[in-house]
Amino acid sequence: MNSADLKDFERLLKICRKQGVTEVTMDALHVKFGDLPLKNSQSEDSEEIPTEELSPDELIYYAVGNKA
Repeated sequence: MNSADLKDFERLLKICRKQGVTEVTMDALHVKFGDLPLKNSQSEDSEEIPTEELSPDELIYYAVGNKA
């Protein structure tokens, strides 16, 4: 499969997904779409994972010389 064929195939899959198609069969190829991934939205129930990086608020605090 060359890159043009791959791009056409990708476009076909995107169109199928957009139109709500759940399965596509062509010759010996069979594609079954799973559920769409959930968008990364922050809900009130979610907890942030602590990291060693400074948060945007901490960066601003230290950038102004701790005068906030």
